[in-house]
Amino acid sequence: MLESARVIMDRRSFLTFPAMAAASMQTSGGGFRKGICDVIVPKEMPLEQAFALVKRGGFDGLEITMGPKLKLDTPWAELKTLAKAAADAGVTIITISVSQPFANCPLNHPDSAVRAQGVDVIKKSVDIAHVLGAGTILLVPSRVGSGAKFLYGYEETWKRTSEELPKAIPHAAQAKVILTPENVWNKFLLSPLEMRRFVDQFKSPWLQAHFDIGNVVQFGYPQDWIATLGKRIQRIHLKDFKVQTNKFVPLMEGDVAWKDVVDALVKIGYRGWMSPEYTYNAGDPEEINRISKAVDRIYGLAG
Repeated sequence: MLESARVIMDRRSFLTFPAMAAASMQTSGGGFRKGICDVIVPKEMPLEQAFALVKRGGFDGLEITMGPKLKLDTPWAELKTLAKAAADAGVTIITISVSQPFANCPLNHPDSAVRAQGVDVIKKSVDIAHVLGAGTILLVPSRVGSGAKFLYGYEETWKRTSEELPKAIPHAAQAKVILTPENVWNKFLLSPLEMRRFVDQFKSPWLQAHFDIGNVVQFGYPQDWIATLGKRIQRIHLKDFKVQTNKFVPLMEGDVAWKDVVDALVKIGYRGWMSPEYTYNAGDPEEINRISKAVDRIYGLAG
């Protein structure tokens, strides 16, 4: 039994799920897999309905964000119900995003007790991802700052985060769930070389990278990040960004060189899940269908 699990399960039940998690890491038909982030779903919509919605939109996978619909203390029976609902809809739960639970217990906090809470968050999230058949959890475990607000020193952030993550990696390995820190606007891991070094120091296949294409356009080039990170990339967020306006824009309407990005992905042999990350707009009922068509066009760039 995983000792940190708030989700109660016996050893026999736990061991029935690794095949589901492993399956979610496989590719289909030798091509990119088509997922989407759950922020495209209306906030009030239950996840059981969300699975059907994204499937109708042409997506085979859903990334679920920890929050009101999925919590660290969600009961075991509810998790099993969610897993079945996803399977019945023909949707793979591909990633559990656990950035929100770190709000009060980041791994770079100066208090070791707070950091220990953060490690516990990872372990509990791993258990949830395992039950749901998700192969990865998305982490933003530390922030140097938020916008103009400085929080913790960069060097201390690197040191503390690097010391805390190994405490969760064996748990992830047992559950067969990959921990994937993402490049976000957290003032940390600002270059592909740095992200590569950060991942490599752990020397574990159970800690890799979640790469967001749009997030680097402001200060880098996604095709360069892809070439540098290579096989470390386990999941991808699809977003586009316009440098002149400093804003995210619809897919294929910004400055991302999509053909170069796809060529870079092909070169490193990536054929996994890619998930657009765009927020639901109640005034645009066709948004998910437009996103789906844009993703198809991007995938079609693969020669």
